[in-house]
Amino acid sequence: MSKAELRLSYISLSSMVGIGINLLLFFGKLIPGLLISSQAIVNDAFNNLSDSLASIMALFGSSISKKPADKEHPFGHGRTEYIISMLVSIVIMYVGVSLFISSILSFGQKKLIVLDKLTIIILLVSIGFKIYIYFLNRSLSKNLDSELNHGVMLDARNDILATSSIMVGVYLQRYVYFNIDAILGVVLAIFVFMPGFEMFMDTSKTLIGKRVDPEIEGQIGKIIMAGEYVEGYHDLQIHEYGKGKMAGSCHVEVPANLTVDVVHRSIDKIEKEIYQKTGVSITIHMDPTYCLVEN
Repeated sequence: MSKAELRLSYISLSSMVGIGINLLLFFGKLIPGLLISSQAIVNDAFNNLSDSLASIMALFGSSISKKPADKEHPFGHGRTEYIISMLVSIVIMYVGVSLFISSILSFGQKKLIVLDKLTIIILLVSIGFKIYIYFLNRSLSKNLDSELNHGVMLDARNDILATSSIMVGVYLQRYVYFNIDAILGVVLAIFVFMPGFEMFMDTSKTLIGKRVDPEIEGQIGKIIMAGEYVEGYHDLQIHEYGKGKMAGSCHVEVPANLTVDVVHRSIDKIEKEIYQKTGVSITIHMDPTYCLVEN
């Protein structure tokens, strides 16, 4: 299994963990909620069911990205990861906007939410599971450079903040005469929306075709210039087709008075070294721009 395949397998596994935990929370809240006829717990149970959407999307994205190259997709399906990541960011932004609108509309209402001990215990257990999902996906997001895990991490963080704000609002509402829940909702909406917007912009830049890491370009340039018979290069282009899947092309200046076979062996060696050290599958075009003078 290649590094790219192993990376996607980790993303798939973490997504299944997220789905499993959210389903566990769903049934763990739904059953007691129905037994004690608590609408608050039942609503929170269905909220956990909808929370599994981000993990389901991440699982779908990583699964499609694993598909090998075919006739219609010669560079594989790696960009599916970016498309699904963009969809996750849109879902996060939608939640933020919806929360903002509902909070603004509720400013004039005097809401007095009452939480019994069982509800508080269930909410605290839910926060504990969400904290686990948050740190798991934050670690994988950094180690795997995964936008999918980043999206699931943001979704878990939003749930932690939302549930915590409910309990804080219930406590503070006893000491104020205005709707503290609405104010907390507006603040939370901003915290939810902005990371989703940043994720959307970053993913869209990648899909449009942003420049790859300049460090990789510099490393490729050094390898080319260290090659035998090479005097210079130009028109270096690198395209990303998913994490760890990069292809490119370049024009390299070589002697005009050497046989094609000799120069080709030198160029072939450079191409292989670039792939081994950077993972970029590059095609080099030979430009005969000078003559090699014998001493």
